[in-house]
Order: sequence, then C-alpha cells, then structure tokens
Amino acid sequence: MQELQSGVVLPKKLKSKTSTKTIALVGQPNSGKSTLFNALSDVKVSTANFAGTTVEYKETTIDIFGNDVKIIDLPGIYSLNPTEPAEFVTLEFLLNNKIDLLVNVIDSTFATRSFELTVELSELGIPMVIALNMSDEANRKGISIDTQKLTEILNIPAVKISALYRKGIYELLQSIEEQIFFEPRKPKQLNFTFHIERLLQEISDSFEVKTNTQVNKRFYAIKILENFNIVNHLVKVLDDTKIKSACEQIIHQHQTSIFEAFAYERHHYSMEISHKVISYSSTTKLNFTEKLDLLFLKPLTGYFFATLFFALYFFLIFIVGGWLSEIFESPLNNLSEEISKIQSSTLFGWFVIDGIFQGISGAIGIVLPYFLPLLFLTAILEETGYMSRIAYLMDAIFHRIGLHGKSVASFVMGFGCTVPAVYATRIIESRRDRLLASVLINFIPCSARLTVIFALTTALTGPIWAVVIFAYVLVAIAVTAKLLSLFLPKPIGLIMEIPPLRIPSISIIFKKTYYKILEFFKVAFPFLILGSLVLSILDYFHITQIINNIFQPFIHNVLGLPKELGSPLVFGFLRKELAVFMTAQSFGVSNLSDIPLTIPQVVTFLIFIVFYLPCVSTTAVFWKEFGWKHLLVTIALGLTLSTISAVLFRFALTPFF
Repeated sequence: MQELQSGVVLPKKLKSKTSTKTIALVGQPNSGKSTLFNALSDVKVSTANFAGTTVEYKETTIDIFGNDVKIIDLPGIYSLNPTEPAEFVTLEFLLNNKIDLLVNVIDSTFATRSFELTVELSELGIPMVIALNMSDEANRKGISIDTQKLTEILNIPAVKISALYRKGIYELLQSIEEQIFFEPRKPKQLNFTFHIERLLQEISDSFEVKTNTQVNKRFYAIKILENFNIVNHLVKVLDDTKIKSACEQIIHQHQTSIFEAFAYERHHYSMEISHKVISYSSTTKLNFTEKLDLLFLKPLTGYFFATLFFALYFFLIFIVGGWLSEIFESPLNNLSEEISKIQSSTLFGWFVIDGIFQGISGAIGIVLPYFLPLLFLTAILEETGYMSRIAYLMDAIFHRIGLHGKSVASFVMGFGCTVPAVYATRIIESRRDRLLASVLINFIPCSARLTVIFALTTALTGPIWAVVIFAYVLVAIAVTAKLLSLFLPKPIGLIMEIPPLRIPSISIIFKKTYYKILEFFKVAFPFLILGSLVLSILDYFHITQIINNIFQPFIHNVLGLPKELGSPLVFGFLRKELAVFMTAQSFGVSNLSDIPLTIPQVVTFLIFIVFYLPCVSTTAVFWKEFGWKHLLVTIALGLTLSTISAVLFRFALTPFF
C-alpha cells in the first residue's frame, strides 16, 4: 500500500508516471479550501474565517495513485466577475495558466448560494470535480444533497467530504484521478436564452484570444459582452461593430444591464439545480453552538462575552508567559555563567560572543514565552469563527468613529501582524476608507508589540498596567479616527459573511501555532540575534553612547526616560521584539526585573513604542500600497501621537509614584 503525506492510504500505483498535472482548488471564502489543501498536502496555509485573507495562492505537489499532481489553493471568490483583489488574482490565474482540473469546494451548508459560482466555473470548459465540504455539518442541520443527481445535471463528479475530519478524501482522490488521467467529463454549460446564444455565436469570429490556455472561446465571448474590462488584455477585437450591436440588442431585449441579464439567468439556473438536488428535514431544535451564537451576536451579551474573552486572553498570556519565562530563565542563566568564563583573545571577540548569546537568550527567554501563548490563543480565536463575531459587534462602533465596517477584519488581524492586516484592507473598495484603515492599523499593538508590553509589565509594573495601556490605545485610535474622518466623506455600510461557529480542531490549532513559531525562528530570530550583535559591537566602539546622546534631549527631557533607552527605540524600528531585551542589554542586566525603571517610565516607554514607528516590514508594505507621501504622513502622525500620549502619561503618573 502507498500512503499520501496527509496519511490517506492509497492503492498501489495504477499506471506509469506522467507529466505533472495541475489541480486548482476554487471556491467561495470560508468553504474550507485551505483545510482541504492541508488535508491533501500537509502543508499549512491560512485558514482564518475572514473572506479574502489568502491574498496569494499556495501550491504543493503530492502523489496521487503513482502520479505527481500539483495542487494550488486559490483565494476565495464569489464570482468570476471580480470586484475585489482576491477575485482578480483567481481569475487571472485561471485564464493565464494551464489547469488540468478544477476542484470546486462548496460549503454544503450554503450549497444553494455556491452553485452560482459552479455554473460560472463550468463556462470555462475545464474538467471539474465538486467537493461538497462540511457534509457532516450539513447532515446535522438536516440538509441532504443528492450527489448522483447533481452529477447527472452538471456532468461533474460530486463527492461529499469533511476536510476537517478527512472524511471522503479517498473518494475525492478517485474522482480526481478519473478526471485527469482517464476520460474526463466535460461540464454541461448553461444555455442562455435563445437570442443571447445566437449573439454569442455571431461575435465568436469578432475577436481572437491571445493566451494559450485551455479556457474555451465561448467563455471569452460571454465576458466580452458581460464585463469586457476583465478580459480586454487577453483578447484582440477584430470587429467591434458586431460586439456593440450585440450589447445593444441584449439591453433592448432584457430592459436591464447586460451584467444583470447574465446574472439573472445564472441565478435562475442555480436555483433550479438547488431545488432538484437539495432536500431539508425539519430541525426545530437549536444545537449548542447555535444557542451560543445567539448570545455572541446580540449586542448586550455579545459585548459582555467579548470583554470576558479578552480579559481571559490577557490573563492567560500573563500567566503562561510568566511560567514559561521562569522555566527558560534557569538554564539560560547557567549558560550565561558558562559563557562569561569563555576566554577570547581580544576584547572585541568577547563582545561578539556576548552579543550573539544575548540575542539568543533574549529571543528564547524573553520574547518566546509571551509570543507562544499569544499565537496559540489567536489560533483558537480564528478557528472557532469567533473573530467574525467580534467584527460584527464592532461594526456599529466603527461607523460612529468614521471607519468602514469592512476594516474591522483588518483591525482584528492587526493584533497578529500589521503586514497582512494592511494587505487585508484591499477588500475595501473605497480608497478613502482603505487608506484611513491602514493608517490606523499601524497603531494596533501587533503580536510583537504585545510581547513587549506583556514582558515589561509582568516584570516591572504588574498586569493591570497592560490593561491600562491597551485601553488607552483603543481610545487613542478611536479619537484619531474620528478627527481624521471629519475631513473625509462618510463610509458606506457593511455587508459581511459570518461563518458558522465551530468547535476548533486541536490538531489544527497546534499545527498553526507550530508553523507560526517556525516562522518566528526563520524570520524574527535572525533579526533579534543580529540586532543584539550589532548593539554589542556598537557598545564596544562606544557608538551606543553617541546614539543615546543624540536622542537624549528628546528621550530624557521630553519623555522623562533614561537616555539608555535611545538605542532600543532606534533598533525597535527593525523588529519591535528587539526593544525588549535590548532594554535589558542597554542597562547591563540579564533579567527584566532588574531594569531600573519606575512605573511611570515603563508605561511612558510602552505607550511611545506602541505608536511611534511601524516596523521596517510594515513600512515597506505601506510604501508599496500607498506611496511615499502617505507613508511620511503616517510616520509623522505616529510620532506626533506617540509623543503627545507619552508626555501625557509621564506628567499624569509621576506625582503618584
């Protein structure tokens, strides 16, 4: 027997190796594409419950019955008439690459809505398989889908699966094999009304297709009439008179726009399919998660549970982070004593060794203990679908302060990392709303800044001050948003999808946390060591004193902080985590609790570091997305807000401590 990477047992090789075939997973957001991709390949991608979070597609190669097959997980889309960046990415990929098979992943609990995309995909003329995902959940809700009848109607093999629990994967692989290695079925396409079909035939010789993909010419004919802008770069028009005449005839015949004429016929056809293949049994009783969902979505109880969740969120990070820090502290201290005994031929060599060790020690002993529970709890937040509930509750508040409701998702993502949060604002159509959201996302404490806050408050002030800082940050962002929005038009309303509340898979939560930790060691860890090494070398040449002296008038006179904090703030621009152990390193101590800072100074320092500058990665992304002028304005706004806030806390707290 042969075993797939995911653990699915396959029969022996059926035939000799052929050239690598390409399969694309296509479906609506939250249909479980990424979960299916993970089940097939054991390669983890984002499975968060916000539409459009997988901006770039992922791919891997697996062995199916002795044949190499490349699987591509494309961003979630609602239609092949794109309105959002993720939909453009998917359509461009489908039209510009050779794809042997489409696997249309459908959420079985929302199959009726999903069939419209299935009908559109069939217009491409590419062989397909329908994966009816979450079939177990559909059964619990009394939803039954007749796969045999669905296959007969569309001439597309349909398979019930549960990607999360890896049920039906073997049957899906069998259907995939039949479609790409044996005689593939051609999807039945919707026959539009007679006069539209006649016009599609008439304009078929009025253009040429520039690309060499297997997408049939009829698809391009449909799009030329329906939405020419999305294919104008892929076709060469030979006779625009015929095309204009066809458009005028459709508008006259239907008394509506061409887009609506095509959309109506697809919708009508998909509803016919739904009535034929889907049956419902009465389910009057709500299950546990549905009852819980009612509490989460009602404003009164919803805000209560959200507050309770975040209180527990912070409490667990403090408790677990402090516990892990104590575990790591003892062996690192012992190792530090051994390192101090190392004899180097030069003083410079000792500074290099010490700098490298301090970087490793700081990353493992200071950053990782708080970063680990933060990632684990965030994975739970994403996998349960609770993040969408928070976004829904926050929409009304966001509109009051002048922000678009769609930016809620990006703000919640910002607590993880600012870079993908800025990218996620692409789902906001208005440039005004997107720019405002991206500017303010820079002030959300990302996981790196949260780590700095948790580490220093745990060691020096107590957890209550982390709550104070967090509350102030939210108030400051709200006030800033309101002030900026006074000079801008009002945002439009929010339409968002709330996926079902689910009991999370423990294995997926652990795996997501594991891969995020791997990413930390690959991306952030080298920065932390390099930053520590550079600081140690600068110390050797007394350059840190020069940096501290340059910033002393501002650091000491304005913020009321020791001048030694100049270097951590400078290096914090590279990675915010650097500010934690570089603060200890600057004062020449190994334990955070030994840093000679008062409570007002710690709070002032943390308030400043939350707002002052985005990290270098965020700076690069913001520049790319909005240009250098908007970047400079954002930096100026951040420095202004950080200075005002820090000075405010300095003078408010100093008399009491």
